[in-house]
Amino acid sequence: MGYTKEQEAWIWLSSVRKLGTQRFHLLLERYGSAQAVWDLPAEETAFLGKAANGALQQARTDEYRSALFASMEHCGAVAITQEDAEYPPLLLEIPDAPPTLYVRGRKALGDSRTVAIVGSRNCTPYGTRVARRLARELAQMGVTIVSGFARGIDSEAHRGAAEVGGRTVAVFGSGVDVVYPPENLALADALLEAGGSIVSASLPGVPPVPTVFPARNRIISGMSEATVLVEASRSSGAMLTADFALAQGRELFAVPGQVDQIYSEGTHWLIRSRGARLLTCAADLAVDLGWQDLSLFHPQPPRSAEVLPLSLQQQALWNLLAAGPMDADELPAALGLSASQVNSLLTEMEIQGIIIQSPGRRVERA
Repeated sequence: MGYTKEQEAWIWLSSVRKLGTQRFHLLLERYGSAQAVWDLPAEETAFLGKAANGALQQARTDEYRSALFASMEHCGAVAITQEDAEYPPLLLEIPDAPPTLYVRGRKALGDSRTVAIVGSRNCTPYGTRVARRLARELAQMGVTIVSGFARGIDSEAHRGAAEVGGRTVAVFGSGVDVVYPPENLALADALLEAGGSIVSASLPGVPPVPTVFPARNRIISGMSEATVLVEASRSSGAMLTADFALAQGRELFAVPGQVDQIYSEGTHWLIRSRGARLLTCAADLAVDLGWQDLSLFHPQPPRSAEVLPLSLQQQALWNLLAAGPMDADELPAALGLSASQVNSLLTEMEIQGIIIQSPGRRVERA
């Protein structure tokens, strides 16, 4: 991607560690442009403080800038700034919106309708089914599904959208080229192939660290017209995303669950105490948000093993599951395959929407 001189300077300045969003905008306000900051003598920015100004001076080299843009090119990422048309318009409305986002896949993030679906990493089979179904239904309505790509509910939301060829945006807590969790490599490829995007405020190559995830959650809710919490305990990180959604003035929905299940405590508390709207299906959300133009959407039928051409191994597994769910550990012996072959087979069929893997390694027909 070609950048203007000012865009390059903006991307450079926003990449400087220890600078932060507030100091970034302070420099722009004081000197008028990022290029002007690049051209400043070192003593001019001493007011930033020793640590921040030291980091700025260390990054003020041609070598640093070249390495930054080379890292993006290497992984097929582009950078979009707050001044670019591709930047998510809803995200611009929140305090401390990231000055720059790094994107793999479709770079235009101004989707007309975006809904975040989030929840616990440790989830029940019920939560798995509901997250996937909601994402599938909303994607068929033309809604973009936003989530954090974590294990559990987040991954199921991305899968549900990708299964029907819908658009989904994965907000990483790492660089866009660092897929975490690693078992989601195939899912990352699937969502990109379906026209989705991988987004991060972190530089390419940055590993996932716990301190980054709250900022990631703020971006998820900030990009979205509404946030849906499917399952979460009271202490789940997904509850932080719900808090951000409320603070940002966005609509919050929660899916009810079993009253004696720990992963329903968070959703029930949001409904009872924080004013979250109870959600059972995509139609509930469309009605509550006043989406009257559903006729404009073009639903696509979900994929089915009955219409997809299956390989011999896929057909064998499909037939095996006719009697009901099975433990994944039982499948190698039943199919006469190695464990690695079965894992590859499960990943392929799950991405195609033919089977579902629930927590506890239970496999069943979709």
